[in-house]
Amino acid sequence: MSTESHGPAARLEWVDAAKGLGILLMFYGHVVQSLTEVGNENAWTELRFIYSFHMPLFFVLAGFFFRPAERYFQRAQQLAWRRLLPVAFFGLLLVPLWSVGLVRHGVPWWHGIEPYAEGYLRGMPQLNWMTWFLVCLFLCELMALACLPRFKSLGSRLLFATACLWGGVLLCDHISPWAETVGLHLHASFLHEAIVALGFYTAGQALFPCVQRLSRHPAGAALMFVLALGVVLVTYRSNHPGGHFAVMMAGKTHGDVLYFVCTALAGSAAVLALGMLLASQHWLGAIGRNSLPLLGLDGAFFHFFNPQIAALRPPADAPGSVIVYSVAVSVVSLLACIPVVILMNRFVPQLVGQSQRSGPWLPSFEAYLKRRDSLAASATPNPPPAA
Repeated sequence: MSTESHGPAARLEWVDAAKGLGILLMFYGHVVQSLTEVGNENAWTELRFIYSFHMPLFFVLAGFFFRPAERYFQRAQQLAWRRLLPVAFFGLLLVPLWSVGLVRHGVPWWHGIEPYAEGYLRGMPQLNWMTWFLVCLFLCELMALACLPRFKSLGSRLLFATACLWGGVLLCDHISPWAETVGLHLHASFLHEAIVALGFYTAGQALFPCVQRLSRHPAGAALMFVLALGVVLVTYRSNHPGGHFAVMMAGKTHGDVLYFVCTALAGSAAVLALGMLLASQHWLGAIGRNSLPLLGLDGAFFHFFNPQIAALRPPADAPGSVIVYSVAVSVVSLLACIPVVILMNRFVPQLVGQSQRSGPWLPSFEAYLKRRDSLAASATPNPPPAA
């Protein structure tokens, strides 16, 4: 396999649909998580199922779009604008909500916010925990730019993905706890989890041509959905025998590495196949195209609204009640986000992952980088001719 990008050159409807399904699972899963915190036992089953694959799915999807960089540091700056600027923006967006509770309890808002703000220096976005994914993805992409062009064949990239998944889980589960006991906080910036993410990212990049071919065959996509979903249903409970356990990549919790990888890849395959079958659903594609601002806005529901609603109006501890409640809260939350997403895309797209765009309030940050590099290159004196 050449080192040229095999990611989609233009938007693919089935990819947007798969992203949309991932966002729906994210909103739904966070509602379910709020129910587990008030003691709903049936919510734990759904949480274990969704969390077994929904975050690996996003890293697999990101890998579809990998392309090598001719100038590493220039691409790194571009990625910083697209990933880290939204982390800061969505953190600041929630400061007023954090401040309300602090002021209500007689605590000066800055004294309560300051410890969380300091966490950002270590890559821990505690003001809006949803954006941990962007920090981890940024580190994953930096490593991918350095490593993936060195692996030319499909087999070598799949072996590299396997090594990242196995080694990353080992680091998170064993090396990190030991290091923290001696004062080395290696969890900062999700460095070890980024290695796990790189495994899924590499798998997505390597397998994209095969997945793209499958997207042209609805019968094959339907078969893949059924088989992959069956694997998830069989394996997700086996990852960890305890009832109160769920895969939490943000917390470096994976369970058994074999079951974790198997269930994560099978679940990702099921969502991709369902995205192929639902590619014509434009509303789902619209959600996928706005996945980054929706991810950031979900932080408000995750931190504030979902826990409050779960505490005030919990559903009955029964599977049907949990599903109806979680669907209703997720739909209302998504509908509430729509006008905010429209305003963000209209006025500040640069702050929600579109740093290449210009106006109306802010310039194109990436155009600024290009002008700066161009001026620096023109200011460099030409070397004297050889004797």
